[in-house]
Amino acid sequence: MKYFVTGGAGFIGSHIVDKLISLKKKVIVYDNFSTGKMIFIKHHLKNPNFKLVKADIRDKKLLNESMRLADFVFHLSAHADVPSGFNDHDIDHRENLEMTQNVLEAMYKNKVRKIAFASTSSVYGDATVHPTPENHPFRPTSLYGATKAACESYISSYGSYYDMTSYIFRFVSFIGERYTHGIIFDVLAKLKKNNKRLELLSDGTPKKSSIYIKDGVEAIFTVISKAKKRFNVYNIGHEKVLTVSEIVDIILKSAKYHNVKKIWLGRESNWKGDNKFVQLSISKLKKLGWKPETTVEYGINRTVGYLLSNQII
Repeated sequence: MKYFVTGGAGFIGSHIVDKLISLKKKVIVYDNFSTGKMIFIKHHLKNPNFKLVKADIRDKKLLNESMRLADFVFHLSAHADVPSGFNDHDIDHRENLEMTQNVLEAMYKNKVRKIAFASTSSVYGDATVHPTPENHPFRPTSLYGATKAACESYISSYGSYYDMTSYIFRFVSFIGERYTHGIIFDVLAKLKKNNKRLELLSDGTPKKSSIYIKDGVEAIFTVISKAKKRFNVYNIGHEKVLTVSEIVDIILKSAKYHNVKKIWLGRESNWKGDNKFVQLSISKLKKLGWKPETTVEYGINRTVGYLLSNQII
């Protein structure tokens, strides 16, 4: 089997690549390094089973040529800066939906019949059921979530047309080694500038779910090995959910910051499109024999340790 991984130099993508290489699979990473980092994959560069293509998915000709003889596509490349869609109304459409269609077209031309796609909990928006099951209707509150929902529909349609098997993963926030953006990164960056006063969006009460990267990757591979339908949709998350205030407290304790004055800017201070309560049902996934092995607290601690020890913050 030869695996083609878009965004394979990114946070989640590089961990997928590590797993595939450990399984002795042949891997092609296709990444433009807009957010991906060479340090995440450089340990594979001399491996004969590994190939790197530095390119953009906009380059349809090169994308098509690079995917030749591939058997399976992991499509992880995306525009993941969710708040930016409030001011730039085109970026999510371009980087998520249009690029996904380019990938699907290249699969069609190369007769690739399997795809795993990184979707998001944001397709549910402000869900009315918690934990939120996979059959909850789409109610995205951000253009990021809307384009991811549209990508799922495109994948379903191409699958129907051309007998493709697809695995759709709706993620909560992944945390852990190689983490590059999100609340842990933002809090530590603010503390580096001022370790006595910490301004924070919201009032601290929104509830957020996250999962440690190692657990998330194992969930992905569990679904791919065990799910039997042509179109498979699975939430990936954790049964525990923390408030933003609780997350901040864990970050402060892990990073050994004391006597920090927290300034909550209020319920209306958060960015437009954010969801106040994110907790996905994983009961469907657990029926395949998977469950998270690590606590959310452990994942936060590992993330803080990685960011500080590698001097990323």
